[in-house]
Amino acid sequence: MKAATAQIQSTFDFAMREINALEGQIATAEDDADAMLWEQALLVVAQWKKGMSQETLAAQWKDRAGLSYSQKHVSYTVRAAQQYTAEPRPRFREVYNKLANTSKLKVHHSSESVEHYTPPAIVQLVTACLGEIDLDPCSNDAKTIPAKQHYTAKDNGLDLPWRGRVYMNPPYGDGIDRWVAKLCEEHERGDVSEAIALVPARPDTQWFKCLRNYVCCFVEGRLTFGGSTDPAPFPSAIFYLGDDIGKFYHQFAGTGDIWQRLEPGMFAE
Repeated sequence: MKAATAQIQSTFDFAMREINALEGQIATAEDDADAMLWEQALLVVAQWKKGMSQETLAAQWKDRAGLSYSQKHVSYTVRAAQQYTAEPRPRFREVYNKLANTSKLKVHHSSESVEHYTPPAIVQLVTACLGEIDLDPCSNDAKTIPAKQHYTAKDNGLDLPWRGRVYMNPPYGDGIDRWVAKLCEEHERGDVSEAIALVPARPDTQWFKCLRNYVCCFVEGRLTFGGSTDPAPFPSAIFYLGDDIGKFYHQFAGTGDIWQRLEPGMFAE
């Protein structure tokens, strides 16, 4: 009986040692995997700080890892790495999942604000296309668009004259229709010689139809507006109002597909 009990105890002790050893291996593997995730996150941040867009980063890491990386994945990764810059860090997955879950609760965050500051890359294209910007009628207080003249919310640009080359990124709230109507009216009157407008791509709205006779770039992917690390939850469109459609095409063709409405009666039956 004692021999049998001793044998059972020995078997039990051996099994526990094996389980403990396996748990140790699992813990080590988890630590190594977590360290690799943090290392990857820091590398993504370094590339992002050098000016690489979230869209490019997502595509690069998708090719490198063979996984479905998205701009949102890059955004959460950047935010996690910026939040924890030094050891000791919590588990990367815990931080990432917390950011992702918080974002789900605020899925319409980018639409809740009427202000969406133009991404620097779009500003560069606008400047290259227009040459110079005479007026930014929807400027923020920082006046980040390199225009000769700015109208801020305090000025109420809807009541002021617009002239020359205009870049408009209007407030995206209920009043966007008035801004679009103002731009079209000023251009058709001849006071605005050329204009570029960055707006949400909402072709089902009446204000969007006001722009449909002008050439348009439907932006590929989702823009990350200034002041945000997350891509917008809506697509964007960039309209050109002017006579030199060719230069608009050459500047914005790399941003998305260029479209122009075909007028009724253009083709004989």
